[in-house]
Order: sequence, then structure tokens, then C-alpha cells
Amino acid sequence: MSSTPIKSCNKYILSYKDSLNNTHQVGLYARDAYDCLILAREVNSYLHEHPGSVIRIQQKFWGN
Repeated sequence: MSSTPIKSCNKYILSYKDSLNNTHQVGLYARDAYDCLILAREVNSYLHEHPGSVIRIQQKFWGN
């Protein structure tokens, strides 16, 4: 992912389930949901090894 100024990014919450079926959330700034997924896989070893564990990517808006 290229370095993009944070002002041109949106905040996303990525949710995933681990092998014990516990839900986890990761907050990231990205250009779109796909970039959020790619970035999450780069910074989270579980997501890198288990990309199918993602259950939701939700864009957060100011005030949410």
C-alpha cells in the first residue's frame, strides 16, 4: 500500500473471529475497505495466516 496522507483516508473497524470463535476488532485508517483488509493482514499475523476469518469491515463516520 502506498503512503497516503491520513486526511484522504477513512476510519474502518475490521472484525474477525479467532480459532476459539472469539470476536476481535482492529481499527485502521485506509482508503477503502479492500485497503483496510490488506493493511490488517500486514500488521496482524493471525489475519495474515487466516484471511477467511474476517467477518466484517465497517467504515466509521465522525461522531460514531
